[in-house]
Amino acid sequence: MSGFGIEEEFFLFDRQTGLPAMPSREQTAQLTAITAGGGCTSTEWLTCQVETSTAILPDGSAARESLRSFRRALRDTADSMGMDAIALGTAPRVPQEGATVTAGERYSQFAALAPGFAADQYINGMHVHVGIPDRDAGVHALNGLRPWLPVLTALGANSPMWRGQDSGFASWPAIHYSRWMASGIPPHFHDAADYDERVGELLEADVVFDPGCLNWLARLPSHIPTLEVRACDVQLHTEDAVTIALLTRALVTAAMSLPAAEHRIPPERLDIAQWQAARFGLDDRLFEPTRGISLPAETVVWELFTHVRTFFASTSEEGFVRDGLQRILSHGTGATRQRAAFATGGMDGLLHEAAAALPT
Repeated sequence: MSGFGIEEEFFLFDRQTGLPAMPSREQTAQLTAITAGGGCTSTEWLTCQVETSTAILPDGSAARESLRSFRRALRDTADSMGMDAIALGTAPRVPQEGATVTAGERYSQFAALAPGFAADQYINGMHVHVGIPDRDAGVHALNGLRPWLPVLTALGANSPMWRGQDSGFASWPAIHYSRWMASGIPPHFHDAADYDERVGELLEADVVFDPGCLNWLARLPSHIPTLEVRACDVQLHTEDAVTIALLTRALVTAAMSLPAAEHRIPPERLDIAQWQAARFGLDDRLFEPTRGISLPAETVVWELFTHVRTFFASTSEEGFVRDGLQRILSHGTGATRQRAAFATGGMDGLLHEAAAALPT
């Protein structure tokens, strides 16, 4: 069974202002020095964000320990600076002026290319890397998981609030990212040579600086032998993050192992399915790719689980994911929980609950 890794992005909020924090250079250095959980920590697009990348993980137990350890250390470090670290897909409350972009050539290039986007880049994701034996296997898997990416988006929705109010979407980053070049469901590729040739052609475009500019919901990184799935918001709770990560690993493994579908779903239908998932999360209907129709979200989630059931690493992993999916379906996604917190406590109550949830 392939190893996997998880990337998570977090906001830092200033307790005095209730707005995204502006840590000093020394505070940023202290935050990015966190090594708890065995991974590495880095800056992100905005100065109010930090990102962590785990080491290669063998199983769910290692994933839970890694994420919990890091989240605990991040909480404690931020607390010592008068800040709250929160795992939300969007910053619910932001200042009127534009965001402060982290210093660095790459971020400066993006900010200069699309200044209107840069001012709005208050978004956090969770990316799951799954090891692949070679790039041809990776492309085969990429093609196989394309129809299921909207279901992962719906499960991982944790970002309904935008600029102080409900956006109406369960996952606002899924909509935000659609404004960038090469976003959404990736194209179908014949093999690794086709993938590399077409990516090479895109890199010749003036607005594509490097492969990292390709914001598909799944892609093959050029520097490590993994398939990277980028369909989900960062998760409020560790258990949900690990559930989705293990489900993603099983989905990639299934896609590598199963024959290619004879009839591909038209890309425009998948684009609509992705928009539908971002809009409603698990609160309405989702596109079910094996039948080609929309069904209640709970039905589609269990169809996905059945599709990958024989590709979990162990029966205990299968049970963990089954229980995790049942919990998300019963208690709601992060988007559902945010809306409930906002309804009872307003924006301050939402931020308080998000800060309290971080170590779990």
